[in-house]
Amino acid sequence: MARPIDPHRDEFIAKILSQATVLFAQQGYRNSTMEDISKRVKLKKSSLYHYFASKEHILFEAVWVNLNRSLEPLVALQNAGGPPRDRLRKAVAVLVQSMIDAPYVGSLFLNERSSLAPRRLKQCLELRKRHELAICSMVDQGVADCSFADIETNIAVKLIFGALNWIPWWWRANGKYTPEQTAEVFADLLVDRFLGTSQSKGGQRTS
Repeated sequence: MARPIDPHRDEFIAKILSQATVLFAQQGYRNSTMEDISKRVKLKKSSLYHYFASKEHILFEAVWVNLNRSLEPLVALQNAGGPPRDRLRKAVAVLVQSMIDAPYVGSLFLNERSSLAPRRLKQCLELRKRHELAICSMVDQGVADCSFADIETNIAVKLIFGALNWIPWWWRANGKYTPEQTAEVFADLLVDRFLGTSQSKGGQRTS
């Protein structure tokens, strides 16, 4: 007999992914077990396997979902009209918000990628590469219209992502900056200060 369709399946999967990533971040992926996860979500271990085949499957899905979620607005901004500088500022804001919304996932992808099966790691790295290509495209467009300095795009983009990757390590909800303020600061520093020419923001010097 076919298993009844669970109307709350998507909601429960999201809960499992959320709780598992917090657990992995707190005690380490290798030190966490499916039993630990089942206790977090108040579900029998045997029932957990109805949703995910393994702990590695959970890690992959958490990373995959987060990468997909942040990629969509980047691609939209890459293909949108308007000044490249304005679009890149919005793109940086999207990435800042993604890091703040899912801080544990970003850290896990950096620290636990070796735990992913080769096929799944390749899929995640390809998604990550598409993030970089979207940002590279906007940087190239800004260099072409002289709103950005003539800079080695690949290096610039790696520096941008390097700065963003540290957000989960220091940002706190009760800290000095709100998510919106953090996004504004990063856009100012990474787009206007780092990439910008001496003339930006309506012709006023920012260097």
